[in-house]
Amino acid sequence: MINIDEQKKKLLTEQQELVADLDNIGIKSPDGSWMVVPDKDDGTHADAIDNADITEDFEEKIARLNILEIRHAQVQKALDAVTAGTYGICEVSGEQIPEERLLANPSATTIVAHAK
Repeated sequence: MINIDEQKKKLLTEQQELVADLDNIGIKSPDGSWMVVPDKDDGTHADAIDNADITEDFEEKIARLNILEIRHAQVQKALDAVTAGTYGICEVSGEQIPEERLLANPSATTIVAHAK
C-alpha cells in the first residue's frame, strides 16, 4: 500500500523546486501563469549577432518555462487529488494506479494505458 503522506511530501518538494525554477526565468502574472522576463541588457547590443544570440536564449527560456509550467500543473493536480482523497485513482477509468507507477511518478493521475 502506498504511503500517501510520503507521496505528498515528494509532490510538495517537487512543487517548491518547480516554483524556484519558474521564478528564476520568469515572473508570475496576475492570472497565475508565468511569463519570461528579458534580461536587463537584452536587445540593447549594437552587434546583430549578439542580439540574435539574446533572441535565441529568450526563446529557449520560453520553451523551458512552458515545460516547467506543464509539470507544475501536473504536480498541483496530484496534490489536489491527495486533498480530495482520490490520489492513486485513475481519473479516466477509476482503477487503482499501480504503486510502482506512483513511486516512479508521484504526479501520475492515470494508469499507463490512459497516459498522454
